Amino acid sequence: MSGELHPFVLHFAVGLLLTAPLCDVVGLILRREPLLFAGRWMTLAGTFAAVLSAITGFGAEAGLGPHSAAGEALLNLHRALGIVMVLVWVPIAVWRGLSKLPLPLKARTIYLALAFSGAVILTVETALGGALVFRHGVGLSPAARAEPVAPAVSRVPRR
Repeated sequence: MSGELHPFVLHFAVGLLLTAPLCDVVGLILRREPLLFAGRWMTLAGTFAAVLSAITGFGAEAGLGPHSAAGEALLNLHRALGIVMVLVWVPIAVWRGLSKLPLPLKARTIYLALAFSGAVILTVETALGGALVFRHGVGLSPAARAEPVAPAVSRVPRR
């Protein structure tokens, strides 16, 4: 069951956590407080989705069938980066949630550097997950992993 939930939940995390730092920067440049509030709530909701995604990812991994050695190596890297990603975003979200301001004034540069670092880690993590499924067939049924066969083309004689 969590194998089916993992792709569903992770797309919320990806969308929200990639957009949140952009809202923060644009909000700072244009001096628009609503964008800073949007960045705050995207960070909080996205981090919650990222934690759920990690949990469902562990469950999905437990239900995997056989896969290649290359798939196993990528899976190990994907798991490790997922843990790092959660360890980066949870403190950012806690900091953002406890701050009374839409964006913390003290150490704002550090906050944004951490948020963009977390976004980069998330992007790499997402690319690895896509490679696992679409290149190595990890998590797919044997029928889905089979090479597609082109239908036979009948030739009609030309007159």
